[in-house]
Formats: sequence, structure tokens, C-alpha cells
Amino acid sequence: MASSSSKSASGSRGSGLQIKPKTMAISYESLEVQIKSPVDFASLNRNGINMDALMAAQQMFPYFDMLNGPTFVKLVKDFWVRAEVYDVEAAKAEELQAVTRDPSLRGKTRKEMGLEPFRQTEIRSAVMGIPITIIEEVIAKACRIAPTGRFLWNVSRNHPLLESYKSVVLNGNQAVMPVILFLVEFRVLFN
Repeated sequence: MASSSSKSASGSRGSGLQIKPKTMAISYESLEVQIKSPVDFASLNRNGINMDALMAAQQMFPYFDMLNGPTFVKLVKDFWVRAEVYDVEAAKAEELQAVTRDPSLRGKTRKEMGLEPFRQTEIRSAVMGIPITIIEEVIAKACRIAPTGRFLWNVSRNHPLLESYKSVVLNGNQAVMPVILFLVEFRVLFN
């Protein structure tokens, strides 16, 4: 039997083209992709909100330059209607599904189950049949910033890191942290 001479596009996992169904029941026409000045720093400055120092300290200007660059609307829409988050829960569900299909896999590692190891949360989709996987490192590279930093979730009100931010974010009031007391720049970011 002769082998096919055509080449197939490969995705991040070395797999070929794949038809991925939509993960959300939404029409392309109802999706709106904002492509003009997603963040207009000049307008913010005219209204008394100067974000330059904050963005410079976080080295975020290359990211905003990228946002204001060209946008391929159809590709963006095609990506997002097929996107799904692959996180710890999705990895556990994948393991449970493998065990349901074959009970002898109970207690085995992901590798022994024939599954790829779970490394980190991913956004998975396919564009024009090509599988696309986005991880934190890819986002950092696209933003032209280092993939470092700290993200804290469900922090208690007494966390030492939160205390260090109060003097920066609040307008001199260390006692409470309602949004109304935020400096105007941080209220803009919060909303």
C-alpha cells in the first residue's frame, strides 16, 4: 500500500489537523472584536488619569503596543468559539474518563494511562484545523515581557503582601479597602 505524500500541519502536540467543535453556542456575527485603541492612554491622560508610571514600572508598554497592532478578526473569532480551559479539574476528569473506559487503569499514573502529563493550565482551541495551545509563557512572550511575577488568589485580608499594597493603592487610608478609597488610577484598573 502506498503511503500518502501530502504533509499535514502539526500542532503543539505533534498531532495533525483536527476538527474541533464549537465549545460555546454563539454565532460569529454576535462576537465583537475590539480592534481600535483597546486602551487609549492619551484619553486617560486628558481626563487626569496618568497610567504611564504604573505601566512603565510593570514593563507593560510593549503589551499595549501589541494590542494596538493588526488584528485578524476571523481568526480571533474562530479561536474563541472553540476554546476550552484545560486545568487541574479538566485533567482529573480526563483521568476519570480513562478509568471509566478501562477500570484496570485505576491507581495508575497519567503516563501509564497513556495521557500526557499535566504541567499547567492551558487554553486549548483550533484555528483552521490546527490545534493551538496557549500557556502563561506564550502570553508573556506575546506581551514581550518576562514570564515572572506573582499572582495570588483568595488572599486573606491579613496577608503581608496585601498590607504592602495598601499604601500604594489606597489614598492614605490604611484601615479599610473599599473601592471608593482607591486612587483614581486604581479605580480605573479595578473596573
